[in-house]
Amino acid sequence: MYGTQKAYVERKLAEGKNLILELDTAGALNVKKIMPEACLIFILPPSFEELESRLRGRNTESEEAIQKRLNTVKIEIERSKEFDYKVVNDDLDKALKLLENIMCN
Repeated sequence: MYGTQKAYVERKLAEGKNLILELDTAGALNVKKIMPEACLIFILPPSFEELESRLRGRNTESEEAIQKRLNTVKIEIERSKEFDYKVVNDDLDKALKLLENIMCN
């Protein structure tokens, strides 16, 4: 199943729970339109070059798929300007600490 049901989100929020949704920028910005109180956090790679290196290092995608993902990332990073927070995933412990701080505020 693709997507998260609005009723599920509303039910969990009514129960006093916070939710983390993993979405592309279009989906995240759509959530923000529906629920302006939503906090959007964009996870950035340390650099475009590092992202490319990570994708290639996995050896799980064709060259065509890698190029498509890299082109999409450029658009996604541009749209990240509309997010509330940006966290650079350069050091896992540091990134997790930043996420925890954002979520606790």
